[in-house]
Amino acid sequence: MERDDLFTHIHKALRRGLFEVTMQAGATDWTDAADVEQLAARWRPLLALLQSHTEHEERHILRILDPYEHQATEAIAEQHVDQEELLQHLAEGFDALVVRPDPAAGLGFYRDLARFVAAYLPHLHEEETVVMPRIWARCTDEEIAAARAAFMAEMTPQIQAISLELMLPSLDRPTRAGLVRRMADTAPPEVVEGVLAIGDRVLGADDAAALHALVSAAPAG
Repeated sequence: MERDDLFTHIHKALRRGLFEVTMQAGATDWTDAADVEQLAARWRPLLALLQSHTEHEERHILRILDPYEHQATEAIAEQHVDQEELLQHLAEGFDALVVRPDPAAGLGFYRDLARFVAAYLPHLHEEETVVMPRIWARCTDEEIAAARAAFMAEMTPQIQAISLELMLPSLDRPTRAGLVRRMADTAPPEVVEGVLAIGDRVLGADDAAALHALVSAAPAG
């Protein structure tokens, strides 16, 4: 049986969000208030998701290795510190640009954002290909499930929404179907309806309809 992967789905979502916001930042006209506001509408939710994701890794995902090999996560934890500093610099720079838009400073923000993405991608790769296999090797499915339950319980509805908005179109169809099928089996109906509504917004018509059909076909209760 395939074991739970705590990284790959959300990392696909983060990659998508970072690629999209970086391209949009590069194309933003910093003399156009509407253009800047459109970028803010994409950047600020993504920033909140990035910060939340790091907190969940630090508080829950990495901690399940502590009883077995604490040193295995030390390098990742150090990378998190560096990333948080870069994100704080980006957040402050963007907020200053919203108050006083400037094309030269906007170009600087775009370059700093691209630099962050370049540093972040190897970090995601290491978590997926080094840390997660170590978790599988050392930890039980019950420990992994407990870590997932703990960080999911901390997610606000806003973070859950932006996560799904980026995740659903980032997953291949079979994986997306499996995710929604599990939700249909375990989550309250209002939660499932919310997921379908997000799918209607972010997926193509055929893919959104497939999720509705999947949920409709799921056994009641």
